[in-house]
Amino acid sequence: MGCFMIINLKKTAEEAWKVLAPYHSKFVPYRDATMGTCSYKCTVFDCMKGLELAMRLGWYNYATFNVQEYQHYEKVENGDLNWIVPGKFLAFSGP
Repeated sequence: MGCFMIINLKKTAEEAWKVLAPYHSKFVPYRDATMGTCSYKCTVFDCMKGLELAMRLGWYNYATFNVQEYQHYEKVENGDLNWIVPGKFLAFSGP
């Protein structure tokens, strides 16, 4: 819902997060599945801020996002990869 507000309603991450205030305590920070102590907490708000930044920098545009290409490359047999910074920084699902 927060991302919808940012993408379609043109809200800032802060504005969208404020709407979700009654649910803040329900959101658990993400951590990867590796064993050991997690050295960071990636929150829903962090992700919303990242989306807002990506849109501002032109890295994400809802109107031009290629869903078929995304779905192709998310499959293990096709690399299971995503561009983090378009044309510069590529992330894989694992080592």
